[in-house]
Amino acid sequence: MDGGPAPMNASLRRQLSGWIALVTIISGIAAGGCSFFLAFREAQELQDDQLQQVALLVGRSDKTVEPWAGITKAEERHDPDARIIIIPLGTPIPAGQTTQITRPVIPPDLPEGLQTIDSQGETWRLFVRTLPSGLRIAVGQPTAVRNETARGSGLRTLVPVLLLVPFLSLLTAWLVRRSLAPVASLSRQLDQRDDTNLTTLPEGGVPKEIRPFVTSINGLMQRLDDTLAQQRRFIADAAHELRSPLTALTLQAENLERSDQPQERGERLRHLKEGLARTRSLLDQLLSLARQQSSAVPAVEFRLDRLVQQVLEDVMPMAAAKGIDLGCERLEEVVVNAPADALAILMRNAVDNAVRYTPAGGIVDVELYREEGRVVFQVADNGRGIPSGEEERIFEPFYRVIGTDETGSGLGLAIVRSIADRLGGTVSLRNREGVAGALFRYLYPPG
Repeated sequence: MDGGPAPMNASLRRQLSGWIALVTIISGIAAGGCSFFLAFREAQELQDDQLQQVALLVGRSDKTVEPWAGITKAEERHDPDARIIIIPLGTPIPAGQTTQITRPVIPPDLPEGLQTIDSQGETWRLFVRTLPSGLRIAVGQPTAVRNETARGSGLRTLVPVLLLVPFLSLLTAWLVRRSLAPVASLSRQLDQRDDTNLTTLPEGGVPKEIRPFVTSINGLMQRLDDTLAQQRRFIADAAHELRSPLTALTLQAENLERSDQPQERGERLRHLKEGLARTRSLLDQLLSLARQQSSAVPAVEFRLDRLVQQVLEDVMPMAAAKGIDLGCERLEEVVVNAPADALAILMRNAVDNAVRYTPAGGIVDVELYREEGRVVFQVADNGRGIPSGEEERIFEPFYRVIGTDETGSGLGLAIVRSIADRLGGTVSLRNREGVAGALFRYLYPPG
């Protein structure tokens, strides 16, 4: 392993942390803005209520309202919230009365209620009320003072939210890192393994959302382990199968070299050629199996029934040499979309196997038709059949049925199974019911 999963997990962690932090920041800013706006507005409303309460208190007092109330004692203690004026409307201010607050010029006909006016370069918020005595008064504050108070109130609600945003971002990064810790642990385990260690990954402690992914990886590793085990067995069997004919060929060559009689040399040369032909056939089968297991052939649309006829023509000479009746009981017109070469090898090996293990004078029947939406290709013979319990083993590489005189590589049906697994569908070889012989059957899915 080269450490590839670690950057992937780090990138996933950064992406999750970044997106969550971005959402947190945007949400925090939006929440802070809303909080500031609501606090600012609430402070303004409270100050409006304060003006109204002062006007009500003035109306309940029996004292005469002076033309200018001036600044309150609280203002002298540097309390800007207390900078409130009380002005009787339509009453002149005595010439000798002074105040620390600039007096606004208020129109005497100003409507009752809350009003905002501009006077002498300053904006005022006023509450105008008519007292029971008939005197109209205005209670007011400069809006600059009000806004400063409202901003202070809004900032006091905004600051905690803004301080919470970076804390939540750091907390989110920590939580994401902690949540992905099992994935990082699995990555380290995979990174420390060598190419031969295909044991399954532990699923304990893995988050429920990631567990199906780990289960799929374990399934894949199990299939890889099975495939590698089959390849190891195949290589061992191939080495054994090649060693025997090569040893025999070596002995035949040595015997041919020592022979002096022309007739004897001719006989030994014939055996040598037959051995070479069998070895070449074995190598061809090995190469064919390797190609079928590794190559991907594009599919084409063609008439499968014509391919069956061509296969029968190819096998006919061997069937005629043994006196076997080879023919078609049922041959329907079938169009498929599949790799033609692969299906040709599958059919040829199936028919060749039936002819090879059918005794002289026997019968081999081939059928091609559609059944329940699938293509059915089957080969029936009247030979010895399959020994009980070996229906699946006959598809293993280099396996041969014991007790037969036929020679072969033992790869024909293994190639058939390999092609069927790659193309889809099911393949089987069983004894026929009620009569002697075997029945090969391949169900090809609809194209």
